[in-house]
Amino acid sequence: MFAAFVKTFRPLLLIVSEIYFRWVEILFWAINLFVRKRSVPRPNDSLLLISATQAAEMIRIRELTSEELVEAYIARIEQVNGIINAVVDKNYENARILAREADSIFASLQPGSSEYNEMITKRPLLGVPFTIKDCIEVDGLRCTVGISSRKDLVAQKDAAVVERMKNAGAIPLAVTNVPEVCMWWESVNAIHGRSSNPYDTRRITGGSSGGEAALISAAGSVIGLGSDIGGSIRMPSYFNGVFGLKPTSGIVPLVGHLPPTEGFRNEMLRIGPICRYAEDLIIMLKVMAADDAINLLQMDKRVNLRKMRLFYMEGLKTPYAQSISSECYDALKRAVRYFETKYDLCAIRLDLPFAHYAVEFFLTSIEVPGAPSFAHHMTDFKSELNCVGELVKWCFGRSRHTLPAIMTGILDRQSPFNEEQKRVLMSLRDRLNRELRELLQDDAVLIFPSFPTTAPYHHQPLLTPLNFAYTALWNTLAMPVVQCPMGLNKRGIPLGVQVVGAPATDRLLIAVAQDLEDGFGGWKPSTDS
Repeated sequence: MFAAFVKTFRPLLLIVSEIYFRWVEILFWAINLFVRKRSVPRPNDSLLLISATQAAEMIRIRELTSEELVEAYIARIEQVNGIINAVVDKNYENARILAREADSIFASLQPGSSEYNEMITKRPLLGVPFTIKDCIEVDGLRCTVGISSRKDLVAQKDAAVVERMKNAGAIPLAVTNVPEVCMWWESVNAIHGRSSNPYDTRRITGGSSGGEAALISAAGSVIGLGSDIGGSIRMPSYFNGVFGLKPTSGIVPLVGHLPPTEGFRNEMLRIGPICRYAEDLIIMLKVMAADDAINLLQMDKRVNLRKMRLFYMEGLKTPYAQSISSECYDALKRAVRYFETKYDLCAIRLDLPFAHYAVEFFLTSIEVPGAPSFAHHMTDFKSELNCVGELVKWCFGRSRHTLPAIMTGILDRQSPFNEEQKRVLMSLRDRLNRELRELLQDDAVLIFPSFPTTAPYHHQPLLTPLNFAYTALWNTLAMPVVQCPMGLNKRGIPLGVQVVGAPATDRLLIAVAQDLEDGFGGWKPSTDS
């Protein structure tokens, strides 16, 4: 009934929804006129302004010690975390021990020796600290997933990707904040509270890797691990002005990621890297990828962007999500013009009709018959939470759960589509997938808006819950995507674009990200302190 109504009145709903979205923007702008804006101070320590790739090299040749680097990041976390509330568990003492061990290893090796060269090959990140989203298990550190009943639970093993990072010599430094059950795009939960944007603390960090992206942007970490089922790497990376990659399906193992997924959700969910410097995407993906995936990605292949085919799309036309703002449109066009001019390319504008059903595709794809309900996830599978009763408790300030999680629990089993409509939507989704794979193949990319606006204010997502369609579309299509910063707007808030490729073209996407970084400066620190 609901789906039929939307289909019948879609043109009218597009007009009404734009009026509504404009009203929401004005409302939150007016409210936040009376809220103090803060941003993190610019980093003064030069060690915080080098990439992980550079840091690893400097540690190897003993221009820098791992201990110095770890201490610099510990000091920075202590400086900024009171402002952005990104870190939820610290591994400082163990990190210091591991840093000293890394320094001892290089002190005992002769540069150029076979042992030294073997160490570089097997442990390319030796001595470099990294941080982890609070849903990826790290042995000995808390893994709460933002769920109240998991408040004091400590992981007893490493996730597969954490194990790979450790084997490469990287040092776990801290765990970062997430929304409850990692299923909302503002990072807030009843255990650790709300994370804030380092450029403007009145604004959100995004979710669900919001704490991770905020900490990296604030120079409290150089590289980190996030995960993405509807944009959970790319949205926070965009809002916080850093790089984030959702890699090709099956490349990075999901073992040790919570909550566990099944059905088509396994195609949608990806673990990927977040970083300030695009070159770190290469070394991180090499380390994170499963052994049998390295050859598929051809990460050492030289990329010639002059041979690239370039497409772009200007956004979504759906009553569920905003159309892109003028400044986001301008960022998209600047990226397109940059490649056209630099490589004498002719970019082709696309308007893929089925792409405008991004919300419908996501709501259909995320459903897994027989899977535990969201209300079960909210109690860590101990029982099924009465979400209606919990909503009443929330109204009186008595709930241990967040409003977005409670509402998700209520709506979880209320599908807006009947079985026939779901079948049609999945058929259209798969058709769009085939068309895009054929279009992009090995040497083409599609530039797409990261989000319709810059980072919203706190609580604003409650009134625009489906704006995540701009990132979620690519999860439903299981395509690799990299989020690239495109500088700051006049208010000092990050802009950016998504770059989409065919499966196994991650190396091409990273090359495009590096080129955009060269052209537009990549990550930029906040404009005022």
